[in-house]
Amino acid sequence: MSKKGKVMSAVVVVAGCLALAGSVVQNNSQANGKVSLSDFGKVLEKEYKNPEEASAKNLYAKGNYSEITKTDMEKAIAYYKAKGMSEEEAEKEAYKYEKENAALCTEAMKAGCKATDKEVEDYVSDMRAEYEGKKLDESSQKQVDEIIAQFDSPEDYWKYEKTVYQKLLPQIKYREKLEKEYSEKHAGDSKADWGKYFDNYRKEIVEKEDFKLVK
Repeated sequence: MSKKGKVMSAVVVVAGCLALAGSVVQNNSQANGKVSLSDFGKVLEKEYKNPEEASAKNLYAKGNYSEITKTDMEKAIAYYKAKGMSEEEAEKEAYKYEKENAALCTEAMKAGCKATDKEVEDYVSDMRAEYEGKKLDESSQKQVDEIIAQFDSPEDYWKYEKTVYQKLLPQIKYREKLEKEYSEKHAGDSKADWGKYFDNYRKEIVEKEDFKLVK
């Protein structure tokens, strides 16, 4: 499994990880170096201290096989507002993202993609080492700093990341499995071709879910 972008995925918990959603924070930081993720970090810290609020009973939307919680949406909205979107724009973009994320999580489970506690531990440890080794560009380092500062301690932040990657790591494995299968069938295709294929695939699985808001 590639280690590239692990710390960036720690920044964009809402976007899953770079392998799944693209370099969301990185692209944004290039466009606007003044992005602050402090408020986003506060939402993550809130989830860490109140995990029961993220339970399946706290639903925002439900598909045929997948669910989106209000906590999922709260995190995503906070992130997109940090990018400068209005509340309405952020909610629209967050819902689009969360539908894709939930559907992909379900497909990963169907495909039998799992992650052991040790795999999660190792993955997050690698992310932490990359961050603490200051291997990020200045803007990205600042964004991670802002998020971690919202937690009582760095240890709490990294413990939170372990809970996040218990769900995300199977998705990363699934995405890499799909890319490997695609490459074997389309040896001459570029990364851009794979990206288009994967984007279309995500749209297809979202349509299959037929998400409905929970009243």
